[in-house]
Amino acid sequence: MIKFLNIVAFLVLSSLIACKDVEKKDPGQPSAGSKDQKPITLEGIIVREVVSSGSVNTTGTVMADEEVEIKSEVSGKITRIYFAEGKSVSKGQLLIQLNDDDLVAQMKKLEVEIKLGEEKEKRQKQLLVSSAISKEEYENTFTALQLLKANANILQTEIDKTRITAPFSGTAGLKNVSTGAFITSSTVIATIQKTQPLKLEFSVPEKYNNLVHTGSKVDFTVAGISSKLEATVYAKDPKIDAVTRTSKVRATFPNPSGKVFPGSFADINIQVGEKTKAKMIPTVAYIPDLSGGRVFLCKNGEAVSTSVVTGNRTEKEIQIVEGISVGDTVLTTGILQLKPKMPVKVNIINPAL
Repeated sequence: MIKFLNIVAFLVLSSLIACKDVEKKDPGQPSAGSKDQKPITLEGIIVREVVSSGSVNTTGTVMADEEVEIKSEVSGKITRIYFAEGKSVSKGQLLIQLNDDDLVAQMKKLEVEIKLGEEKEKRQKQLLVSSAISKEEYENTFTALQLLKANANILQTEIDKTRITAPFSGTAGLKNVSTGAFITSSTVIATIQKTQPLKLEFSVPEKYNNLVHTGSKVDFTVAGISSKLEATVYAKDPKIDAVTRTSKVRATFPNPSGKVFPGSFADINIQVGEKTKAKMIPTVAYIPDLSGGRVFLCKNGEAVSTSVVTGNRTEKEIQIVEGISVGDTVLTTGILQLKPKMPVKVNIINPAL
């Protein structure tokens, strides 16, 4: 009997809870996407075709075609400086002479020893022919002579290191040493830069990497020169930087006037295609996802999610290749709170012309 009463009590309690839940539901309350839901007010644009520039803007740095820090291979005291600061130097031109008195003295001593050795080798060669000396004795004299000559070659190499020459033709920078200074292999004497031609180094986004290739023309400007300058791409890094997602590119510029200098900041414009008509929308309206991307359109007063295919991208706009048509209304604000079929009211920010 008690068990029966417990079962009855449980059924009655369950019925009361179910009734209470039903009372909480308001049959008159509109659900998401219902026509009775109050529309939210957003901004949007009317899709139009505009003329695309077919170019990408970026920044870069002007570099010398060749640049080197002049240093000595050996330590020593400077006895003479042969170059002038800011002036042209030629490949192989003597720039710095270090003190080589002790090495020259050793060379003179070796030259005397070599001369005596050559005379001795010549006499013994004649004696060997007449069998007056053994072959072993002659070979010892010949080997000693070759050793003297080898030592002379080594010493000449050391003497050559006291003469610092220009590795290529260019312009010498400011010198950091004076005559009489003692320098080591770490001392930077000056720099030499080859400024005709110049290099232009910049990076392009991964998206445009395949559109920039050897021979591509690049327009750029630098401070102090009002006219546009043109460089030609000659090399590109074979990989995409994993951090910046860009590819490093270098172009060459002849610099005929010599008025562009290494280290200058450059504003660069790269042609990546012909000028064409394109559907451009603000980048804030584009929603990237795993499928490629989408935008929200307004159709019949409701938000409609539409998959799109994109093309070129600028700082503020993105080209839509497929997915929308001219005349469509693309929503540009409140994107994150939108859901399909949500009622919307749109303020057009680019009214029809």
